[in-house]
Amino acid sequence: MKLNPSVFEQTYPIRSVNINSNKKLGLYGLLGLLQDITSEHAYDLNFGYENMIKRGFIWVLIRQNLKMKAWPNWHDTLTIKTWTLPVDGFYGTREFEIFLKDEKIGACSTIWMILDSVTRRPKKITDIETSFSPRSDYQLDFKANKIVTPGGLELNQNIQVKNSDLDMHNHVNNIKYSQWALDAIPFEYHKKYSITEFEINFLHETLLGDDIALYSSTDLNTKNEVFFSGKNLKTSQEAFKIKMKIQEGLL
Repeated sequence: MKLNPSVFEQTYPIRSVNINSNKKLGLYGLLGLLQDITSEHAYDLNFGYENMIKRGFIWVLIRQNLKMKAWPNWHDTLTIKTWTLPVDGFYGTREFEIFLKDEKIGACSTIWMILDSVTRRPKKITDIETSFSPRSDYQLDFKANKIVTPGGLELNQNIQVKNSDLDMHNHVNNIKYSQWALDAIPFEYHKKYSITEFEINFLHETLLGDDIALYSSTDLNTKNEVFFSGKNLKTSQEAFKIKMKIQEGLL
């Protein structure tokens, strides 16, 4: 029996396919679980992918802010809770809390927009607002905000969008951007540092065959923040921004 019908909950055993080289659930794996529970909750509320396409809409994630104080180990079992908040114009907010046993180890705030599936233009969320069951008794104490990147970011690498980067909307899957950033960090730092906060702004969609110039801050030794910016060389548009907060040691 659900104590709050606005809250959707799922458990996830951490298997070998979920872990990183430290035998922990890492950023890329966790973002995949958040994407999964989002899809399942939307399906449960009858505004999942198939229903939205029939009505001519698609959901797009535009901002995300994840905060973690510990990362689960192989064989742990996570409980993730999620809910939506009342809509605000063109924008919808979805929040998450992440539990290991009875301890809250993380939380995430996301901002979404609905686009017309053909024109890719924004649509008013009020058109499907009756499908929502927003939570009114609680919300997180932080939001997903706009990222301001510092000057002096340097070209790290060029990335060409491949088949495996795409999702069902035929643009780059939200979680792939985190993988690009993680792959740009030298391997020795993955053994030395943990991510305590991950923020991303999605500015323009990227498509199959696009060439992305990935810029990054370079000094991980003296600062606890790392920034990335991706520029689409085909369109000359900035496609995304990422900010990570890190600390020394494995959480």
